Amino acid sequence: MRTRLGLAALAAGLALAGQVAAQPAPPLIQEPVAIAPGFNATLLVVNIPPAGDGPLTTAGQAGHRHPASTYAYVSKGAVINRLGDQPEKRFETGQSWSETPLQPHYIVNASRTEPAQLVVVQISKAGTTRLTEPLPK
Repeated sequence: MRTRLGLAALAAGLALAGQVAAQPAPPLIQEPVAIAPGFNATLLVVNIPPAGDGPLTTAGQAGHRHPASTYAYVSKGAVINRLGDQPEKRFETGQSWSETPLQPHYIVNASRTEPAQLVVVQISKAGTTRLTEPLPK
């Protein structure tokens, strides 16, 4: 089933060194885009546990990428995010970013004690079975 493959890959791709893996909930929406035949929209929530003793930087962390246009909104907490070779940036509740298809992406929770939560929208080609691909460290 495409949904389960995508969620398993997302969890694997968001696994954070020294932390419990991010936990995506089942998609809130996963359906064809009516005005763009051949494309699907996926809307989901991703819960990122506190960093604990883990690093508060993306440096040296395993990243991931998406074969989709991806839009992320921080609905709770804060994260430290890095897109490709760009500098790290802290995103707090109410802030958002976008990722181009296959752009390397690295993320960690910015808090040692508080969880973070993202609302993510992905627009992918119909038939895409993995919405997240892990990258090597």
